[in-house]
Amino acid sequence: MDGNRVRFIPCATWIPKGVAKNKPDRVELSKEDLAQMIKETEGNLRELEEDEETANEELEEENKDATQQTKQMNTKHATKMTGNKDDDEIDFRTRYNLDKYDEEMDDDKLDKFLKMGSLFLHSSSEDDPYITVKDDEDDNSDDENEEIKPSDNLIAVGVVEGDAALLEVYVYNSEEGSLYVHHDILLPAVPICMEWLNYDREDEQLKPGNLVAIGSMSPVIDVWDLDIIDTVQPSYSLGKRGKKKKRIAGSGHKDAVLTISWNKNVEHVLASGSVDQTVNLWDLECASAVQQLTSFEEMVQTISWHHKDAHTLLTGACDRKVRIFDCRTSDDYKTWELDGEVECTIWQTTTSDPNTCLASTEEGTVYAIDVRQEKPLWSIKAHDKACTAIQMSPVCPGCLVTVSDDKSIKTWDIDGKPSFISENLPNLGMIQCLASCPDAPFVFCAGGDNKENNFKVWDIRQSKEVRTRFCRRVGLPVDDDDDDDIEEDDKDHIQMDIDGEKATTSTSVGHKAVTTGAKPKSKFKKKKGGHVDKKNKKHRK
Repeated sequence: MDGNRVRFIPCATWIPKGVAKNKPDRVELSKEDLAQMIKETEGNLRELEEDEETANEELEEENKDATQQTKQMNTKHATKMTGNKDDDEIDFRTRYNLDKYDEEMDDDKLDKFLKMGSLFLHSSSEDDPYITVKDDEDDNSDDENEEIKPSDNLIAVGVVEGDAALLEVYVYNSEEGSLYVHHDILLPAVPICMEWLNYDREDEQLKPGNLVAIGSMSPVIDVWDLDIIDTVQPSYSLGKRGKKKKRIAGSGHKDAVLTISWNKNVEHVLASGSVDQTVNLWDLECASAVQQLTSFEEMVQTISWHHKDAHTLLTGACDRKVRIFDCRTSDDYKTWELDGEVECTIWQTTTSDPNTCLASTEEGTVYAIDVRQEKPLWSIKAHDKACTAIQMSPVCPGCLVTVSDDKSIKTWDIDGKPSFISENLPNLGMIQCLASCPDAPFVFCAGGDNKENNFKVWDIRQSKEVRTRFCRRVGLPVDDDDDDDIEEDDKDHIQMDIDGEKATTSTSVGHKAVTTGAKPKSKFKKKKGGHVDKKNKKHRK
């Protein structure tokens, strides 16, 4: 049965070094707090059931007459076919009480039937009669594992496992060659997209925070604090479900949220795109939508704020169109039509020209678009199936990585005429997401739908072709005079011992905690700068 269990990674994002707390806070709930949370959860579950019932009422009403006619026809047909078997059928249904099979029990009867009236969550194992091995309050063995070093990157990873949805927070240290799950958070809905942000609206001194906004199958966006362990509630939410029966209007999106982008130039602004064919602009300070873009003909799958111009938003939708908005007005935008549904859009940030963006489609094509021109600059058939995500190196000019439903990862040089560099088949299944490390020019992570191996972090310099083409552009050695020795040296520190087996890729895991033992040579150092450092400098002034 476990072999049929679904496991996949729909989204992931990196957190820069030095952002996370050295020792994250831990939530400690009192009995009263826990009881209140259980009560609120029960209320939320009832509301969800009511919403589902309301959504089905209209459909049931439409099908009522047709269903009744079908039952009458089946009854007549069964009477003709069964003849004297009617008495046996009645006796059978009476014996097993099938006539009341679909009747719902009230809460008291159901509780007694299941004998679960006394089964609930205790705030301490000391109070739980079913736990015989109690907590050892003096045991501090986990303290060292909880410490986050300044040299650590965090990776927030959305995980779907069976019926559960999780946010797993990985610690990645390139100097130590380690990757493991630091803590996880149970999510209320299946995650689809996420975006890291350091704007903390709850901090009175406007100190940078460490939060992640998650879009899901729910129309509500939840913002979680990554510096808190064992949290069971988001820091705050954007949007609210409407309740038709109670005639309470909702706010924000009306359907699943597919894409999120944080405006690094105006840090209290977040944008989100949805199945409801709209883009909402949110003011994080008051947690409310302040503007809505409605020029789309299909659901919006991808959005990206411009890295320099605070008002420019790049979007891609299933209507096969890329649109670029000037958000100072809702109807001021330019449009380019591509060969299929737009899967991913990004700005090209490593060139001196700020006017170029990239887009990928379900047909596996990647386009380059100059916002000043009416037609795309060029296009390449990058993959045989949908090109689900594309990412530029944060530092190296022209270095583009693409992933696809065809289960491959490819590297391209788009500095000038685009050219193919290398291909990797990581055994992740159909690859759903891709993200680049902000502190390293060639480190990426990807997630797929392979149940046994669905998450990977790797340095694309494992490829000799990548080293030869790109290293010089960022001032790193290629060692052309001794390629064979370098290749063997790279293998020594690229191979890592995972659960007793050698992995030829950098670090590839399912979704379990993994610590690798090798210590690779550091070929690059963290480069200063970026929006986090800028904000720190601003506050120091």
